[in-house]
Amino acid sequence: MREKVIFLEQYRWRRAGQELRRKLGEFADSQCFAREVVKAQEKYLNCLDPELVDRNDEFTMERCFEWFIFDYVLPDGLTIIETFRQNPDLSEREQALLADWAAARISLYEVLKVLPRRGVVLRDLLQKRELKVHDINAAAELQPGTILLMRVLKVGDEYEFSTSGLALPGFCKDILLKKLRRDLRFYARKRNASTRQVLGDYLRERSHIINAIVVEMGFNYTLPHLIDESEEDGYIPPVNDALFDRISARIAQQITEAVLDEYYDRWIDKPVPALEGKTPREACRTAEGRARLEELFRELELVETSRELKGEPHYDLQKLRRKLGLLPAGGNAGQDVLERENFKKPEDYQWPTVTHADVARGVMEDLRVRGYGPGQVQGALHLWHDYCSKVQPSFRKPELWVATVIYAMARLECDHRISQHELARQYGVAPSSISANFRAMCRALDLVAFDKRYSTRKSPLAGLEEADPLLAQILENLKL
Repeated sequence: MREKVIFLEQYRWRRAGQELRRKLGEFADSQCFAREVVKAQEKYLNCLDPELVDRNDEFTMERCFEWFIFDYVLPDGLTIIETFRQNPDLSEREQALLADWAAARISLYEVLKVLPRRGVVLRDLLQKRELKVHDINAAAELQPGTILLMRVLKVGDEYEFSTSGLALPGFCKDILLKKLRRDLRFYARKRNASTRQVLGDYLRERSHIINAIVVEMGFNYTLPHLIDESEEDGYIPPVNDALFDRISARIAQQITEAVLDEYYDRWIDKPVPALEGKTPREACRTAEGRARLEELFRELELVETSRELKGEPHYDLQKLRRKLGLLPAGGNAGQDVLERENFKKPEDYQWPTVTHADVARGVMEDLRVRGYGPGQVQGALHLWHDYCSKVQPSFRKPELWVATVIYAMARLECDHRISQHELARQYGVAPSSISANFRAMCRALDLVAFDKRYSTRKSPLAGLEEADPLLAQILENLKL
């Protein structure tokens, strides 16, 4: 009986924690902090090398927003979460949670053990403690030895991750700890104190710097056999061409296709001098523009054919024609007809309520305006239908879920043109609400990058596990 009481009590803590996260996010996203948000973003992003990180990437901005809530100091000397604690309408349970959360610091963790379908056991490498984190997704994705840069929040008798984190392979632990401890010693000397005395302040004041150090290591440092133990400070040289010689031609081809898919997704909306300054999408609207495009395609095809004959990675430009709505050359036209014949409209699905069907129609209309193809629209409808069938979400504002599904599809298709903030402005909703719904959708459907159920994109990592298991493991870890 006592076990059931404890379980129910912990369930109440989890529900309170979820609701508190929502309230805290909306509070931080309010207009009164708009000026401070700009200052915080500039401070956080200026630490990151623009050659390594896309500053408009939603993962980066989500972590920046979390840092703004917990660590950024406002002009009055308080953080967002400390300011939020002054709200007299908070319940006793919420106040208890906030008391722990306000003191939570980002730290470096090592995964000690994976608890299937429950979570992970971590060792805090800086604060010298062990704890168990409840997170089903982490249990499925992480491996013992992985190094994480995360913030962990106490929720009742359990711990939860604050937001998405950075992950590195285990061999980075020693060199990363060496860098951070050296930075901590320098910080302590400036304050004439011991490292133990200033550790908490260091982790808050330097958290954006620590994040930048880990990001740089994730991009620039590679396999253990490349480490030169004799070099000062354990410097690891950047990845060299020899690493990529180990990847098979098939894997190189898949990576090339993924990279050029993303490149051409952007290219079709950029002005091209050969098209008299029009974008390829604009040129498609006139016969003259289509003729110029075909001339351009013929030149590109000569290059790609030459690469193919030499056995080099190459790109199928028929995919680009489909993106622009042009009839593909050869015998692939029938495939486009087949896609149209098999295309399911929102009314072809069984929806829990009329409101869920309204969201589906809104998603289809928006994606078509953005130039998404039939396969991509079909994937989005399938995604929304699967989520509705599993969760049956209740909501008052369909626009929020239209924005969420479009954002989810953009993430699956690696379409960097669509951002949470742009969608939030378009649909009159909060970016944090889109983010919360997207995370709920990811958890419910176990969404992964290039998800075969919904995405039209091929994963560049397909087959890499057989060709190079160690490299596959590293790339999987960096994906978190």
